[in-house]
Amino acid sequence: MMRFTYFAFFLMACTLIANAQDEGTIVKHERIERSSNIFLAFGPSVTLGKNIGDYSVGFNIEGGFVKRLNRVFSIGPSISYVQFKYDPEVTNEGYKNAFIGGPFDDNGFEYYEGLAFTMEGGDISLLSLALNLKLNLIPVKDDSKISIYGFAKPFVSYSTRTEVTGRGQYSITYDDINSTNVFWEPQDTFNWVAGDPYVKSEYGIDVTQDMKEETKVTGGIFIGPGIEIAPAKSLSGFFQIAIGYTFPITYVSTEAYNQEGSQNDLDVLISSGEIENYPMKEAGFPSMSFQLGISYNF
Repeated sequence: MMRFTYFAFFLMACTLIANAQDEGTIVKHERIERSSNIFLAFGPSVTLGKNIGDYSVGFNIEGGFVKRLNRVFSIGPSISYVQFKYDPEVTNEGYKNAFIGGPFDDNGFEYYEGLAFTMEGGDISLLSLALNLKLNLIPVKDDSKISIYGFAKPFVSYSTRTEVTGRGQYSITYDDINSTNVFWEPQDTFNWVAGDPYVKSEYGIDVTQDMKEETKVTGGIFIGPGIEIAPAKSLSGFFQIAIGYTFPITYVSTEAYNQEGSQNDLDVLISSGEIENYPMKEAGFPSMSFQLGISYNF
């Protein structure tokens, strides 16, 4: 993540240098005929990296205004909306929602304890106001057919996550858990919600308040490459990839509680106290958006 941050600042520095330097023979005071544009872009978004939440493919939409200060550098504001929905299939994949403890002794018989969760809610949305800094790798002319560019978009965002609610099921088995057919006998089923009084009184577990709905103001940056067709015509189309990092928010990440390379150990989850925070994680939220857009140039 540090390399990502360094690259973002490097790209921003390059745009400022390009804007400040004497244009010299590149431009000779020449400006393209259409130096302003309004644009609209949309496309799918995905989370990026390891343990970055139990979310399906999301979507993004963005609109804004950009002014070409010269043939290589453009700047302007935009507003965007990105949404990710919690996906229970991601949670269920690899049994990230199940934990096994034991073996324990019952009058000479071994048994194991199991705890499994089902969840819902936890959808994330980000409404962001960004500053677009765009650097054309080849200066744009009135007759340019294609423009390849890089961009940086520092942004301020209003982040919303819906409340996370769930159910827990405690079971036991006397079977060999390494066999193919294991019968788990349910012992208790209970709500898994923030501060649930039953879980507190019966098991001494204070379920985290982080499962409640969260709204906060945060920020971050998007960087990436793009290609634009007919950039100096009245209408142009473009495709770009935006790699983003949002400063820490709280989201559903069951994989963050999994023991890598082994079966999830219920005893470790309980003894560490991490069970109280399950399945929430507070961390930066990296993502990648693919955007197809159209610009009106004037």
